[in-house]
Amino acid sequence: MLILLKPKHLKLLFSVSILTLFFSCKKEFNTSPQPAPYIDPSLTFLEKSVSDIYSDSSFYIKGEFNGNKLSFATIGQVGSYFVDTFSNAFYVYYDKVKKDSITSDNLYLIRQNSNQSIMIALFCGQTHIKNSVFPYKLPHPNLQQCEFTEFQFINNNHNYNIGQNSPQDNYTFVGHTGFGMNLIFNKLTGDNIVEGVFEGVLKTNTGSVINVKNGKLRVKFVTVEKLQDKN
Repeated sequence: MLILLKPKHLKLLFSVSILTLFFSCKKEFNTSPQPAPYIDPSLTFLEKSVSDIYSDSSFYIKGEFNGNKLSFATIGQVGSYFVDTFSNAFYVYYDKVKKDSITSDNLYLIRQNSNQSIMIALFCGQTHIKNSVFPYKLPHPNLQQCEFTEFQFINNNHNYNIGQNSPQDNYTFVGHTGFGMNLIFNKLTGDNIVEGVFEGVLKTNTGSVINVKNGKLRVKFVTVEKLQDKN
């Protein structure tokens, strides 16, 4: 049997349908507290670190480390054999038999900040820096054996119960040219002052990461000659 609704009933039915549609389409908003973004505790030292004041004519290593602009420009005592914070030196190894034959060389460029909370170091192998053509880039297409640079960026205010280079080492950030780091030596003066730029990624054994941008160095080193067995 067909039931005909009066106009006032149709109006009521239409209103109920609109309200049902409105409430069924109403968005649900999550008002519960959102978790705070994760902060790596192995990286918090960067924001609190001391950055040294330096001049363009002084000796320094600087850069942006996860966005933190830091400079390491502490120098040793005036007249000291170690002209920088540590033993910044170009080690040249000669054959014990053929004393004029160079078997290998290592260039160490190391700096700290003034409160000694951070050390940054470049350990460069087989650079032949005294005979290189500049700009000298690492990596490059024709690398010889052991020709690379290891970067170390160390938080000195760490837990000394954790051994360096152990699986739990969360304070030594390491990178290598050809494996995340790029280095260009632009200049070497006659008094052993080397200048260069660098960038890339440093990591700890526990997975913490420092992105390095606009890295720059100007460091003076001494030359140390040693004899060694060719084998």
